[in-house]
Amino acid sequence: MIYATEHASIEIGDHVGMSSTVLWAHNKIVIGDYVKIGGNCILIDTDAHNMDFSIRRGQHTDWGIAAPIVIEDDVFIGANCIILKGVTIGARSIIAAGSVVTKNIPADCIAGGNPAKIIRRISQQKP
Repeated sequence: MIYATEHASIEIGDHVGMSSTVLWAHNKIVIGDYVKIGGNCILIDTDAHNMDFSIRRGQHTDWGIAAPIVIEDDVFIGANCIILKGVTIGARSIIAAGSVVTKNIPADCIAGGNPAKIIRRISQQKP
């Protein structure tokens, strides 16, 4: 499913589950297939306000820097996470609850913390 405006788009794949999630797109958010996003997560692809105070004083809204967010297939994001602009989370990765993701997370990893860091790789071997 694709939602788009003049400036932004949100693409949501098949079999995606979200609970009370905020998707704030000024540029683009892409969510792959079979992604699960825990309760109260925020995905925001912009600074929301310019970092320069003199610009924030103006009459118009300046969104600051925006960059796409990409969540690849089969990702699981725990509750209360924040995913910031310009981040790609690789396929099959897991983001621990309460994490703040500021940089890319490769495929097949468990990551967590503030800022989120790779905790370990996920083995593809089945028991």
